[in-house]
Parts: sequence; C-alpha cells; structure tokens
Amino acid sequence: MFKFRLGCLFLLSCVPCVAQREQVLKQIDLPHPYYFREMYLPQLTMGPSAAAWSPDSHSLVYSMAGSLWRQELGSAKAEQLTAGPGYDYQPDWSSDQRWVVFARYDHDAVELWSLDMRDGRTRKMTSGGAVNVEPRFSPDGKRLAFVSTSYKGHFHIFVGRFEDGLLSNVRQLTPENVSVSRAMLTTMLITKRSIMKKRTGRLARIFRRTASA
Repeated sequence: MFKFRLGCLFLLSCVPCVAQREQVLKQIDLPHPYYFREMYLPQLTMGPSAAAWSPDSHSLVYSMAGSLWRQELGSAKAEQLTAGPGYDYQPDWSSDQRWVVFARYDHDAVELWSLDMRDGRTRKMTSGGAVNVEPRFSPDGKRLAFVSTSYKGHFHIFVGRFEDGLLSNVRQLTPENVSVSRAMLTTMLITKRSIMKKRTGRLARIFRRTASA
C-alpha cells in the first residue's frame, strides 16, 4: 500500500512537467508568450490566409498549407509559387508587380525572403536567427518596412532599402524602450489597409470558389 501511494505521488508530481508546453522562438524576450507566439506570429493554415492583392487588382497572392499561391480574379484555380521545408506567410506585392516579399518560418527563426515573379527565384533578405515579420513595401517599392526582434529580442519596426530582391541600409525606427504591437504597425499602414476593405467582398468570393474547386 505504501509503494502504491508513493507511486501515485510520483505520477502527480510529473503532471506539471508533462503538461507544460515548450516555448517556440525563444529569441523573443517578452512576457505573455501565448499572445506573441500563438497570435501575433504566422500560423499554419490549411485554407487561404494573409492575402495580398496585386497592384492592378487582377490577382492575389496568399498563404496556404505553408506555401504561397497566386490566383487570378474570377478563376477557381491557384498556382503554387513557393515550396520547401519552411512555412511561407505574410506576402506583400511591390507596386511594379515584379516582387513579392514574405516571411519564412524555418529552423527556429523567421526570415524575410523575396520572390521574383518573372522567373520564380527566391532570395533571402534577412539573416541572424531573429523573428522578422509583417514585411510591407513603400508605395514606390524602393523601401521595405517590417517588424523584427533583432534588437534585444523585442519587436521593433525597421525600414531598409529594397533593390533587386535584397535589403540594404536597414535602420530601426521605434525607440529602444518601445516594443511594437501588431496594432501599431497596422496604424502606420492605415491607408494601404483601407484599400483592402473595399475588396473584401471579391476576396471572399475567390476563397469560396477555391474551397469548392
């Protein structure tokens, strides 16, 4: 009986160890890990998500099942643009329609990549093992803003020069003692987001056609 009670106590003591979930992307040095890791960061979805319209509004790029896909307006077929071990998410299209930038989650880091729509070639724009998300082109396509934990593990807004699929002259915009939330970045891009609201109906119809095809 004593051994049985001792065994029960041992099993109960192990429950917290088993139930505790190991954190991912440990380079993020912020409290409330559930919010930042499970809600703010890219998540794997089986259906279309994180859609970006082309500047001419004739097609869109979105993330689905870890890859980027392109779909023409009015078509029920989608073309796969990226493939590989990483998870591709959060695409954004340049004003000349040549480039799509996106975040790729691979090897316990999230790096920014560019995709040349002319030949399908991808190029890695960031390195160092940080968490880099939400890439957004400037209206002229010459600069790229994004959120990164490269400085002390906190989310900060950075901007760099974009040329030929690569980033240069990257600098931090937000102060040292301010950690960026998703709402702050959305506020900075309110003009671009307002355009998306006008296209919500068409986007929903395209997604429904994709699901039924």
